[in-house]
Amino acid sequence: MGAVYLFHDLYGYLMQMSPDIAEMIESFSDGVDTKETVAYYKDKLGDADPQQFVEILVGHAVLVDPKEEEIDGIWAYIPIHGKWNIWRRKDDRLTFWTAWGERPEQQILLDAAETAIWDAFDGAKRLIELRHHHDNDKIVSLVRKLVHSDVQALKLSMMPWSVYAKRPAMAPAYLASTMPYPSWKPGTPVPPAPDLTAYHQTSITHADEQFDHQETTLSHLLRIPHPALGGRTYGQKLADVMMARGMVREGTVRVLEVGAGLGYVAKDVIATLTEAGRTVEYTIVELSPVLAAAQQERVGKETAKWINGDVLAVDLPEASFDLILSNEMAGDLPARQLTRADLGLEPDQGNVNREKLATFSKIAADRGVNLDDAPEPFYLMTGAFELVEKIGKWLAPGGHAILTEFGDIAAWPKVSTHLDHPELSTHFGHLHQLAKGAGLTAKVEFVIDLLDFDREQKGLATTRSHFRALRALAAGAELDLPKIGYTPELLEKTVGDKLDLTRVGELRWDRIEDRLMGLVPHEFKALLIAR
Repeated sequence: MGAVYLFHDLYGYLMQMSPDIAEMIESFSDGVDTKETVAYYKDKLGDADPQQFVEILVGHAVLVDPKEEEIDGIWAYIPIHGKWNIWRRKDDRLTFWTAWGERPEQQILLDAAETAIWDAFDGAKRLIELRHHHDNDKIVSLVRKLVHSDVQALKLSMMPWSVYAKRPAMAPAYLASTMPYPSWKPGTPVPPAPDLTAYHQTSITHADEQFDHQETTLSHLLRIPHPALGGRTYGQKLADVMMARGMVREGTVRVLEVGAGLGYVAKDVIATLTEAGRTVEYTIVELSPVLAAAQQERVGKETAKWINGDVLAVDLPEASFDLILSNEMAGDLPARQLTRADLGLEPDQGNVNREKLATFSKIAADRGVNLDDAPEPFYLMTGAFELVEKIGKWLAPGGHAILTEFGDIAAWPKVSTHLDHPELSTHFGHLHQLAKGAGLTAKVEFVIDLLDFDREQKGLATTRSHFRALRALAAGAELDLPKIGYTPELLEKTVGDKLDLTRVGELRWDRIEDRLMGLVPHEFKALLIAR
Protein backbone atom coordinates (compact mmCIF):
# COMPACT_ATOMS: atom_id res chain seq x y z
CA MET A 1 0.00 0.00 0.00
CA GLY A 2 2.91 2.33 -0.77
CA ALA A 3 4.91 1.62 2.39
CA VAL A 4 8.29 -0.09 2.62
CA TYR A 5 9.36 -2.28 5.53
CA LEU A 6 12.93 -2.82 6.62
CA PHE A 7 13.67 -6.18 8.23
CA HIS A 8 16.96 -6.34 10.12
CA ASP A 9 18.45 -9.75 9.33
CA LEU A 10 20.70 -9.71 12.42
CA TYR A 11 18.34 -8.36 15.10
CA GLY A 12 14.87 -8.97 13.68
CA TYR A 13 13.82 -5.31 13.88
CA LEU A 14 10.89 -4.40 11.67
CA MET A 15 10.59 -0.75 10.63
CA GLN A 16 8.00 0.86 8.36
CA MET A 17 9.15 3.76 6.22
CA SER A 18 8.55 5.55 2.94
CA PRO A 19 10.65 4.62 -0.10
CA ASP A 20 12.73 7.79 0.10
CA ILE A 21 14.03 6.84 3.57
CA ALA A 22 15.01 3.42 2.21
CA GLU A 23 16.86 5.19 -0.60
CA MET A 24 18.78 7.25 1.97
CA ILE A 25 19.74 4.10 3.90
CA GLU A 26 21.14 2.54 0.73
CA SER A 27 23.27 5.61 0.11
CA PHE A 28 25.33 4.68 3.19
CA SER A 29 26.30 1.29 1.78
CA ASP A 30 29.79 2.41 0.74
CA GLY A 31 30.68 4.10 4.00
CA VAL A 32 29.98 7.64 2.79
CA ASP A 33 30.59 10.76 4.84
CA THR A 34 27.60 11.18 7.17
CA LYS A 35 27.53 14.98 7.21
CA GLU A 36 27.67 15.20 3.43
CA THR A 37 24.91 12.63 3.06
CA VAL A 38 22.68 14.39 5.59
CA ALA A 39 23.24 17.66 3.76
CA TYR A 40 22.40 16.01 0.42
CA TYR A 41 19.04 14.74 1.75
CA LYS A 42 18.22 17.98 3.58
CA ASP A 43 15.53 19.07 1.12
CA LYS A 44 14.62 15.64 -0.26
CA LEU A 45 12.50 14.31 2.63
CA GLY A 46 9.85 16.99 2.80
CA ASP A 47 9.95 18.82 6.13
CA ALA A 48 11.72 15.94 7.89
CA ASP A 49 15.26 16.34 9.21
CA PRO A 50 17.49 13.55 7.79
CA GLN A 51 19.81 13.83 10.80
CA GLN A 52 16.98 12.59 13.06
CA PHE A 53 16.46 9.58 10.80
CA VAL A 54 20.19 8.84 10.90
CA GLU A 55 20.16 8.84 14.71
CA ILE A 56 17.18 6.48 14.82
CA LEU A 57 18.80 4.15 12.28
CA VAL A 58 22.07 4.11 14.23
CA GLY A 59 20.11 3.31 17.40
CA HIS A 60 18.63 0.27 15.66
CA ALA A 61 21.97 -0.86 14.18
CA VAL A 62 20.71 -0.22 10.65
CA LEU A 63 23.62 2.18 10.18
CA VAL A 64 26.90 1.22 11.87
CA ASP A 65 30.33 2.78 12.16
CA PRO A 66 32.59 1.20 9.50
CA LYS A 67 35.31 0.80 12.14
CA GLU A 68 33.07 -1.33 14.38
CA GLU A 69 32.69 -5.10 14.18
CA GLU A 70 28.96 -5.40 13.68
CA ILE A 71 28.60 -8.85 15.23
CA ASP A 72 30.03 -7.63 18.56
CA GLY A 73 26.82 -5.71 19.16
CA ILE A 74 24.59 -8.76 19.50
CA TRP A 75 26.12 -10.27 22.67
CA ALA A 76 24.32 -7.89 25.04
CA TYR A 77 20.93 -8.91 23.60
CA ILE A 78 18.48 -11.58 24.68
CA PRO A 79 17.35 -14.08 22.02
CA ILE A 80 13.57 -14.55 22.04
CA HIS A 81 11.74 -17.19 20.05
CA GLY A 82 9.85 -15.47 17.26
CA LYS A 83 6.10 -15.81 16.92
CA TRP A 84 4.39 -17.96 14.28
CA ASN A 85 7.07 -20.63 13.99
CA ILE A 86 6.31 -24.11 12.72
CA TRP A 87 8.73 -26.84 13.76
CA ARG A 88 8.90 -30.52 14.52
CA ARG A 89 11.20 -32.20 17.02
CA LYS A 90 12.65 -35.63 16.33
CA ASP A 91 15.01 -37.11 18.91
CA ASP A 92 17.61 -34.40 19.67
CA ARG A 93 17.03 -32.38 16.50
CA LEU A 94 14.64 -29.68 15.37
CA THR A 95 13.38 -28.86 11.90
CA PHE A 96 11.67 -25.56 11.00
CA TRP A 97 9.23 -25.03 8.13
CA THR A 98 8.72 -21.55 6.69
CA ALA A 99 6.49 -20.20 3.92
CA TRP A 100 6.47 -16.42 4.25
CA GLY A 101 3.89 -14.75 2.06
CA GLU A 102 4.33 -16.04 -1.48
CA ARG A 103 7.90 -17.24 -0.94
CA PRO A 104 8.67 -20.92 -1.54
CA GLU A 105 8.25 -23.32 1.35
CA GLN A 106 11.54 -24.40 2.90
CA GLN A 107 12.92 -26.54 5.71
CA ILE A 108 15.70 -25.50 8.09
CA LEU A 109 17.34 -28.44 9.84
CA LEU A 110 19.22 -27.94 13.10
CA ASP A 111 21.86 -30.39 14.23
CA ALA A 112 22.01 -31.63 17.82
CA ALA A 113 24.31 -28.81 19.00
CA GLU A 114 22.15 -26.13 17.34
CA THR A 115 19.01 -27.66 18.84
CA ALA A 116 20.61 -27.49 22.30
CA ILE A 117 21.41 -23.80 21.75
CA TRP A 118 17.83 -23.16 20.54
CA ASP A 119 16.52 -24.78 23.72
CA ALA A 120 18.82 -22.54 25.77
CA PHE A 121 17.21 -19.44 24.20
CA ASP A 122 14.75 -19.06 27.08
CA GLY A 123 13.90 -15.37 26.67
CA ALA A 124 15.83 -14.47 29.83
CA LYS A 125 19.54 -15.13 29.24
CA ARG A 126 21.65 -12.76 27.20
CA LEU A 127 23.80 -14.20 24.46
CA ILE A 128 26.95 -13.38 26.41
CA GLU A 129 25.74 -15.69 29.20
CA LEU A 130 25.47 -18.57 26.73
CA ARG A 131 29.04 -18.18 25.50
CA HIS A 132 30.33 -20.18 28.48
CA HIS A 133 28.14 -23.20 27.70
CA HIS A 134 28.07 -23.38 23.90
CA ASP A 135 30.46 -22.91 21.02
CA ASN A 136 30.64 -19.18 20.20
CA ASP A 137 30.83 -19.63 16.45
CA LYS A 138 27.81 -21.95 16.60
CA ILE A 139 25.85 -19.31 18.54
CA VAL A 140 26.64 -16.59 16.01
CA SER A 141 25.89 -18.85 13.07
CA LEU A 142 22.56 -19.96 14.57
CA VAL A 143 21.50 -16.39 15.39
CA ARG A 144 22.31 -15.28 11.84
CA LYS A 145 20.36 -18.20 10.41
CA LEU A 146 17.27 -18.04 12.61
CA VAL A 147 16.83 -14.25 12.78
CA HIS A 148 17.16 -13.83 9.01
CA SER A 149 14.02 -12.77 7.11
CA ASP A 150 14.04 -16.12 5.29
CA VAL A 151 13.41 -17.89 8.62
CA GLN A 152 12.20 -15.35 11.26
CA ALA A 153 12.33 -17.90 14.09
CA LEU A 154 14.32 -15.66 16.44
CA LYS A 155 14.37 -12.00 17.53
CA LEU A 156 16.93 -10.14 19.61
CA SER A 157 15.67 -7.96 22.46
CA MET A 158 17.41 -5.66 24.90
CA MET A 159 14.87 -6.60 27.60
CA PRO A 160 13.91 -10.10 28.79
CA TRP A 161 10.47 -11.38 27.86
CA SER A 162 9.44 -11.40 31.53
CA VAL A 163 9.28 -7.59 31.36
CA TYR A 164 6.46 -7.87 28.82
CA ALA A 165 4.80 -11.10 29.95
CA LYS A 166 2.17 -9.36 32.09
CA ARG A 167 2.04 -6.30 29.83
CA PRO A 168 2.22 -7.66 26.28
CA ALA A 169 0.97 -4.35 24.87
CA MET A 170 4.27 -2.80 26.00
CA ALA A 171 6.36 -5.24 23.97
CA PRO A 172 8.00 -3.83 20.84
CA ALA A 173 5.85 -4.80 17.88
CA TYR A 174 8.72 -6.44 16.01
CA LEU A 175 8.97 -9.21 18.62
CA ALA A 176 5.59 -10.59 17.52
CA SER A 177 5.52 -9.35 13.92
CA THR A 178 6.58 -11.19 10.79
CA MET A 179 7.54 -10.13 7.30
CA PRO A 180 5.43 -11.91 4.67
CA TYR A 181 5.94 -9.36 1.90
CA PRO A 182 8.18 -9.79 -1.16
CA SER A 183 11.64 -8.27 -1.30
CA TRP A 184 11.99 -4.79 -2.75
CA LYS A 185 15.07 -3.01 -4.05
CA PRO A 186 15.45 0.75 -3.61
CA GLY A 187 15.36 2.56 -6.91
CA THR A 188 12.53 0.47 -8.27
CA PRO A 189 8.90 1.63 -8.24
CA VAL A 190 6.74 0.67 -5.28
CA PRO A 191 3.73 -1.20 -6.66
CA PRO A 192 0.56 0.88 -6.23
CA ALA A 193 -2.52 -0.46 -4.47
CA PRO A 194 -4.59 -2.24 -7.12
CA ASP A 195 -7.93 -0.94 -8.30
CA LEU A 196 -10.46 -3.18 -6.58
CA THR A 197 -12.79 -3.60 -9.54
CA ALA A 198 -9.92 -4.60 -11.80
CA TYR A 199 -8.48 -6.82 -9.06
CA HIS A 200 -11.61 -8.94 -8.74
CA GLN A 201 -12.08 -9.14 -12.49
CA THR A 202 -8.53 -10.05 -13.49
CA SER A 203 -6.26 -10.79 -10.50
CA ILE A 204 -8.26 -13.67 -9.04
CA THR A 205 -7.07 -16.56 -11.15
CA HIS A 206 -7.54 -19.54 -8.84
CA ALA A 207 -10.79 -19.62 -6.88
CA ASP A 208 -9.86 -22.10 -4.12
CA GLU A 209 -6.44 -20.56 -3.52
CA GLN A 210 -8.02 -17.11 -3.19
CA PHE A 211 -9.93 -18.20 -0.08
CA ASP A 212 -7.49 -20.80 1.21
CA HIS A 213 -4.59 -18.35 1.23
CA GLN A 214 -5.21 -14.79 0.03
CA GLU A 215 -8.35 -13.72 1.90
CA THR A 216 -9.84 -16.45 4.04
CA THR A 217 -13.29 -15.52 5.34
CA LEU A 218 -15.07 -16.64 8.48
CA SER A 219 -17.70 -18.42 6.43
CA HIS A 220 -14.95 -20.26 4.52
CA LEU A 221 -13.43 -21.55 7.77
CA LEU A 222 -16.88 -22.74 8.88
CA ARG A 223 -17.98 -24.30 5.59
CA ILE A 224 -17.88 -27.75 7.20
CA PRO A 225 -20.20 -29.00 9.99
CA HIS A 226 -18.49 -27.26 12.91
CA PRO A 227 -18.61 -27.79 16.68
CA ALA A 228 -18.87 -24.03 17.29
CA LEU A 229 -22.13 -24.02 15.31
CA GLY A 230 -23.63 -27.15 16.85
CA GLY A 231 -22.48 -29.34 13.98
CA ARG A 232 -23.92 -27.05 11.30
CA THR A 233 -22.08 -25.24 8.52
CA TYR A 234 -22.02 -21.44 8.37
CA GLY A 235 -24.63 -21.40 5.58
CA GLN A 236 -26.87 -23.93 7.32
CA LYS A 237 -26.75 -22.07 10.62
CA LEU A 238 -27.42 -18.74 8.91
CA ALA A 239 -30.51 -20.20 7.24
CA ASP A 240 -31.62 -21.77 10.55
CA VAL A 241 -31.34 -18.42 12.34
CA MET A 242 -33.12 -16.47 9.61
CA MET A 243 -36.06 -18.87 9.69
CA ALA A 244 -36.18 -18.92 13.49
CA ARG A 245 -36.32 -15.13 13.53
CA GLY A 246 -39.09 -14.94 10.94
CA MET A 247 -36.85 -13.40 8.31
CA VAL A 248 -37.81 -15.93 5.63
CA ARG A 249 -41.32 -15.92 4.28
CA GLU A 250 -43.28 -19.09 3.58
CA GLY A 251 -43.72 -20.37 0.02
CA THR A 252 -41.51 -18.87 -2.66
CA VAL A 253 -38.48 -16.91 -1.41
CA ARG A 254 -36.58 -14.63 -3.78
CA VAL A 255 -32.99 -14.44 -2.55
CA LEU A 256 -30.15 -12.19 -3.72
CA GLU A 257 -26.56 -12.83 -2.66
CA VAL A 258 -23.96 -10.17 -3.36
CA GLY A 259 -20.50 -11.64 -3.94
CA ALA A 260 -20.88 -15.34 -3.17
CA GLY A 261 -17.24 -16.37 -2.74
CA LEU A 262 -16.85 -20.06 -3.57
CA GLY A 263 -20.58 -20.70 -3.27
CA TYR A 264 -20.60 -22.65 0.00
CA VAL A 265 -23.05 -20.28 1.72
CA ALA A 266 -25.37 -20.23 -1.30
CA LYS A 267 -25.33 -24.02 -1.58
CA ASP A 268 -26.18 -24.56 2.10
CA VAL A 269 -28.75 -21.76 2.34
CA ILE A 270 -30.60 -23.10 -0.70
CA ALA A 271 -30.55 -26.67 0.62
CA THR A 272 -31.64 -25.69 4.14
CA LEU A 273 -34.51 -23.47 2.98
CA THR A 274 -35.62 -26.12 0.49
CA GLU A 275 -35.63 -28.79 3.21
CA ALA A 276 -37.84 -26.47 5.27
CA GLY A 277 -40.43 -26.39 2.48
CA ARG A 278 -39.53 -23.12 0.75
CA THR A 279 -39.26 -22.71 -2.99
CA VAL A 280 -36.01 -20.81 -3.46
CA GLU A 281 -35.32 -18.47 -6.38
CA TYR A 282 -31.65 -17.61 -5.87
CA THR A 283 -29.75 -14.84 -7.69
CA ILE A 284 -26.03 -14.15 -7.32
CA VAL A 285 -24.29 -10.94 -8.39
CA GLU A 286 -20.58 -11.71 -8.84
CA LEU A 287 -17.79 -9.47 -10.13
CA SER A 288 -15.11 -12.16 -10.54
CA PRO A 289 -15.57 -14.51 -13.52
CA VAL A 290 -13.32 -17.09 -11.82
CA LEU A 291 -15.41 -17.09 -8.63
CA ALA A 292 -18.66 -17.19 -10.62
CA ALA A 293 -17.44 -20.34 -12.38
CA ALA A 294 -16.56 -21.94 -9.03
CA GLN A 295 -19.99 -21.02 -7.64
CA GLN A 296 -21.78 -22.54 -10.62
CA GLU A 297 -19.84 -25.76 -10.24
CA ARG A 298 -20.62 -25.99 -6.51
CA VAL A 299 -24.22 -24.73 -6.49
CA GLY A 300 -25.33 -26.01 -9.89
CA LYS A 301 -26.02 -23.83 -12.92
CA GLU A 302 -29.72 -24.70 -12.85
CA THR A 303 -30.08 -24.02 -9.11
CA ALA A 304 -29.43 -20.27 -9.23
CA LYS A 305 -29.21 -17.33 -11.61
CA TRP A 306 -25.95 -15.40 -12.07
CA ILE A 307 -25.44 -11.75 -12.92
CA ASN A 308 -21.79 -11.04 -13.72
CA GLY A 309 -20.77 -7.51 -12.89
CA ASP A 310 -20.29 -4.80 -10.30
CA VAL A 311 -23.14 -4.81 -7.78
CA LEU A 312 -23.02 -0.99 -7.69
CA ALA A 313 -23.64 -0.85 -11.44
CA VAL A 314 -26.14 -3.67 -12.07
CA ASP A 315 -29.74 -2.79 -12.81
CA LEU A 316 -32.15 -4.82 -10.67
CA PRO A 317 -35.90 -4.22 -10.33
CA GLU A 318 -37.04 -2.45 -7.17
CA ALA A 319 -38.81 -4.49 -4.47
CA SER A 320 -37.79 -7.73 -6.22
CA PHE A 321 -36.17 -9.71 -3.38
CA ASP A 322 -37.47 -11.10 -0.09
CA LEU A 323 -34.00 -11.81 1.28
CA ILE A 324 -30.63 -10.21 0.49
CA LEU A 325 -27.28 -11.53 1.72
CA SER A 326 -23.99 -9.66 1.58
CA ASN A 327 -21.48 -11.86 3.34
CA GLU A 328 -17.98 -10.50 4.07
CA MET A 329 -17.66 -8.41 0.91
CA ALA A 330 -18.47 -4.81 1.92
CA GLY A 331 -14.80 -4.21 2.80
CA ASP A 332 -13.92 -4.82 -0.86
CA LEU A 333 -16.19 -2.06 -2.11
CA PRO A 334 -14.76 1.31 -3.18
CA ALA A 335 -13.96 3.93 -0.55
CA ARG A 336 -12.42 7.38 -0.65
CA GLN A 337 -9.75 8.86 1.55
CA LEU A 338 -10.75 12.39 2.50
CA THR A 339 -9.84 15.22 4.81
CA ARG A 340 -12.18 17.00 7.19
CA ALA A 341 -12.02 20.03 4.90
CA ASP A 342 -13.45 17.91 2.07
CA LEU A 343 -16.67 17.56 4.04
CA GLY A 344 -16.74 21.09 5.38
CA LEU A 345 -15.76 19.95 8.88
CA GLU A 346 -12.72 22.25 8.85
CA PRO A 347 -12.24 25.72 7.31
CA ASP A 348 -11.85 25.74 3.53
CA GLN A 349 -8.14 26.12 2.77
CA GLY A 350 -8.74 26.39 -0.94
CA ASN A 351 -8.16 22.70 -1.66
CA VAL A 352 -11.63 21.29 -1.06
CA ASN A 353 -12.96 18.98 -3.75
CA ARG A 354 -16.47 20.33 -4.31
CA GLU A 355 -17.55 17.23 -6.19
CA LYS A 356 -16.72 15.11 -3.15
CA LEU A 357 -18.50 17.52 -0.86
CA ALA A 358 -21.68 17.46 -2.93
CA THR A 359 -21.69 13.67 -3.25
CA PHE A 360 -21.20 12.97 0.42
CA SER A 361 -23.56 15.69 1.59
CA LYS A 362 -26.29 13.87 -0.27
CA ILE A 363 -25.36 10.33 0.78
CA ALA A 364 -24.34 11.03 4.37
CA ALA A 365 -25.84 14.25 5.65
CA ASP A 366 -29.28 13.70 4.11
CA ARG A 367 -29.45 10.28 5.78
CA GLY A 368 -28.40 11.57 9.20
CA VAL A 369 -24.97 9.94 9.17
CA ASN A 370 -22.82 11.75 11.72
CA LEU A 371 -19.32 12.46 10.43
CA ASP A 372 -18.33 15.02 13.06
CA ASP A 373 -15.82 12.70 14.77
CA ALA A 374 -13.91 11.98 11.55
CA PRO A 375 -10.13 11.65 12.09
CA GLU A 376 -7.66 13.40 9.81
CA PRO A 377 -7.53 12.02 7.16
CA PHE A 378 -10.22 9.34 7.02
CA TYR A 379 -11.83 6.76 4.77
CA LEU A 380 -15.49 7.05 3.84
CA MET A 381 -17.15 3.82 2.72
CA THR A 382 -18.83 5.23 -0.35
CA GLY A 383 -19.32 1.80 -1.91
CA ALA A 384 -20.86 0.32 1.24
CA PHE A 385 -23.09 3.40 1.58
CA GLU A 386 -24.30 2.91 -1.97
CA LEU A 387 -24.88 -0.81 -1.41
CA VAL A 388 -27.09 -0.16 1.63
CA GLU A 389 -29.09 2.35 -0.43
CA LYS A 390 -29.53 -0.23 -3.18
CA ILE A 391 -30.49 -2.97 -0.71
CA GLY A 392 -33.26 -0.71 0.56
CA LYS A 393 -34.61 -0.33 -2.97
CA TRP A 394 -34.27 -4.00 -3.93
CA LEU A 395 -36.04 -5.34 -0.82
CA ALA A 396 -39.69 -6.17 -1.20
CA PRO A 397 -42.10 -5.04 1.55
CA GLY A 398 -41.55 -7.32 4.53
CA GLY A 399 -38.13 -8.33 3.17
CA HIS A 400 -34.93 -8.73 5.17
CA ALA A 401 -31.21 -8.30 4.49
CA ILE A 402 -28.04 -9.31 6.32
CA LEU A 403 -24.72 -7.58 5.65
CA THR A 404 -21.71 -9.05 7.47
CA GLU A 405 -18.10 -7.86 7.56
CA PHE A 406 -15.28 -7.25 10.03
CA GLY A 407 -15.38 -3.88 11.75
CA ASP A 408 -16.86 -2.00 14.67
CA ILE A 409 -19.87 0.07 15.59
CA ALA A 410 -17.95 3.28 16.31
CA ALA A 411 -14.45 2.85 14.81
CA TRP A 412 -13.59 4.56 11.55
CA PRO A 413 -12.42 2.27 8.72
CA LYS A 414 -8.81 1.13 8.70
CA VAL A 415 -6.94 -0.33 5.75
CA SER A 416 -5.76 -3.93 6.03
CA THR A 417 -2.27 -4.15 4.53
CA HIS A 418 -1.66 -7.90 4.93
CA LEU A 419 -3.51 -8.81 1.72
CA ASP A 420 -2.45 -8.35 -1.90
CA HIS A 421 -5.17 -5.70 -2.27
CA PRO A 422 -6.57 -2.98 0.00
CA GLU A 423 -9.52 -3.89 2.17
CA LEU A 424 -11.26 -1.69 4.72
CA SER A 425 -12.78 -2.49 8.06
CA THR A 426 -16.41 -1.39 8.31
CA HIS A 427 -17.90 1.42 10.38
CA PHE A 428 -21.20 -0.28 11.21
CA GLY A 429 -22.48 2.79 13.04
CA HIS A 430 -22.50 4.68 9.74
CA LEU A 431 -24.28 1.89 7.88
CA HIS A 432 -26.83 1.62 10.70
CA GLN A 433 -27.53 5.36 10.57
CA LEU A 434 -27.74 5.25 6.79
CA ALA A 435 -30.27 2.39 6.77
CA LYS A 436 -32.47 4.08 9.37
CA GLY A 437 -32.25 7.37 7.48
CA ALA A 438 -33.53 5.55 4.40
CA GLY A 439 -36.64 4.50 6.31
CA LEU A 440 -35.54 0.93 7.00
CA THR A 441 -35.55 -0.97 10.27
CA ALA A 442 -31.96 -1.79 11.20
CA LYS A 443 -29.78 -3.07 14.01
CA VAL A 444 -26.21 -4.32 14.43
CA GLU A 445 -25.24 -7.60 16.06
CA PHE A 446 -22.04 -9.56 16.57
CA VAL A 447 -21.90 -12.44 14.10
CA ILE A 448 -20.92 -14.78 16.93
CA ASP A 449 -24.17 -13.80 18.69
CA LEU A 450 -26.25 -13.98 15.52
CA LEU A 451 -25.04 -17.53 14.84
CA ASP A 452 -24.95 -18.48 18.54
CA PHE A 453 -21.31 -19.57 18.65
CA ASP A 454 -20.32 -22.13 21.27
CA ARG A 455 -17.78 -19.93 23.03
CA GLU A 456 -16.37 -22.82 25.05
CA GLN A 457 -14.66 -24.11 21.92
CA LYS A 458 -10.96 -23.47 21.27
CA GLY A 459 -9.68 -22.42 17.86
CA LEU A 460 -6.27 -22.81 16.24
CA ALA A 461 -4.46 -19.45 15.99
CA THR A 462 -2.43 -18.96 12.82
CA THR A 463 -1.39 -16.44 10.21
CA ARG A 464 -1.52 -17.08 6.46
CA SER A 465 2.20 -17.87 6.37
CA HIS A 466 2.08 -19.92 9.57
CA PHE A 467 -0.65 -22.16 8.16
CA ARG A 468 1.17 -22.54 4.83
CA ALA A 469 4.19 -23.77 6.77
CA LEU A 470 2.02 -26.15 8.80
CA ARG A 471 0.53 -27.55 5.60
CA ALA A 472 4.04 -28.05 4.23
CA LEU A 473 5.02 -29.97 7.36
CA ALA A 474 1.86 -32.08 7.11
CA ALA A 475 2.47 -32.77 3.42
CA GLY A 476 5.74 -34.44 4.39
CA ALA A 477 3.62 -36.90 6.38
CA GLU A 478 1.36 -37.42 3.34
CA LEU A 479 -1.37 -35.29 4.90
CA ASP A 480 -3.51 -32.62 3.27
CA LEU A 481 -4.67 -30.00 5.75
CA PRO A 482 -7.68 -28.13 4.32
CA LYS A 483 -8.12 -24.51 5.42
CA ILE A 484 -10.90 -24.90 7.99
CA GLY A 485 -11.49 -23.53 11.48
CA TYR A 486 -9.62 -26.15 13.46
CA THR A 487 -10.52 -27.04 17.01
CA PRO A 488 -8.16 -29.45 18.83
CA GLU A 489 -10.54 -32.31 18.08
CA LEU A 490 -10.87 -31.42 14.39
CA LEU A 491 -7.09 -31.23 13.95
CA GLU A 492 -6.51 -34.53 15.75
CA LYS A 493 -9.18 -36.19 13.61
CA THR A 494 -7.65 -34.79 10.42
CA VAL A 495 -4.06 -35.90 11.12
CA GLY A 496 -5.04 -39.28 12.64
CA ASP A 497 -1.97 -41.39 13.36
CA LYS A 498 0.13 -39.86 10.57
CA LEU A 499 1.49 -37.00 12.65
CA ASP A 500 2.38 -36.77 16.36
CA LEU A 501 1.06 -33.31 17.28
CA THR A 502 2.89 -33.39 20.63
CA ARG A 503 6.15 -33.08 18.64
CA VAL A 504 4.90 -30.18 16.51
CA GLY A 505 5.09 -26.49 17.40
CA GLU A 506 3.96 -23.86 17.66
CA LEU A 507 0.32 -24.83 17.80
CA ARG A 508 -1.50 -22.18 19.80
CA TRP A 509 -5.13 -22.43 20.82
CA ASP A 510 -7.32 -19.50 21.78
CA ARG A 511 -10.95 -18.92 22.63
CA ILE A 512 -12.75 -19.36 19.34
CA GLU A 513 -14.37 -15.92 19.57
CA ASP A 514 -10.94 -14.30 19.99
CA ARG A 515 -8.92 -16.15 17.36
CA LEU A 516 -9.74 -18.73 14.72
CA MET A 517 -6.90 -19.35 12.29
CA GLY A 518 -5.98 -15.81 11.13
CA LEU A 519 -9.31 -14.18 11.99
CA VAL A 520 -10.81 -12.61 15.11
CA PRO A 521 -14.46 -13.75 15.05
CA HIS A 522 -15.68 -11.17 17.57
CA GLU A 523 -14.59 -8.41 15.15
CA PHE A 524 -17.24 -9.53 12.67
CA LYS A 525 -20.57 -7.72 12.83
CA ALA A 526 -23.89 -8.07 11.03
CA LEU A 527 -26.19 -5.27 9.90
CA LEU A 528 -29.75 -6.63 9.96
CA ILE A 529 -32.14 -4.69 7.75
CA ALA A 530 -35.90 -5.04 7.34
CA ARG A 531 -38.34 -3.18 5.08
